[in-house]
Amino acid sequence: MADEITSGFRNLNGIKVIERTENSVAIEFSAPPDNPYFDGHFPEFSLLPALGQVELIIRFASEHLGTGIDISRMRRVKFTKFILPNAPLLLRLEKSEKNITFKIFSLKDKSLYSSGTLEVSHQKRNYT
Repeated sequence: MADEITSGFRNLNGIKVIERTENSVAIEFSAPPDNPYFDGHFPEFSLLPALGQVELIIRFASEHLGTGIDISRMRRVKFTKFILPNAPLLLRLEKSEKNITFKIFSLKDKSLYSSGTLEVSHQKRNYT
């Protein structure tokens, strides 16, 4: 299972950092239809599951903001629109002392796919 998650993160298209500060980053990307995150969810109507979205958020925050990958709590997390394969996405992340706030938008029409806050654990482990 861990290999599938890691390979899902590594199988993204067009990853481009478009804005970056010390405590925030904005990243454009898309997930192709053969991305492991879509496997079995659902065969006739593929969509990026909530767990896949959270995994992407945690891993992008770790890579670009140095937060590590341990999350102790999720607050006000909302998944408001389906993310389909190849959908052009904009992920905005902001880091504070204990939290990562995120929003995933459509690059096409700027609609909101998901948003929320993840509380970062004080134990910092980076992924490999």
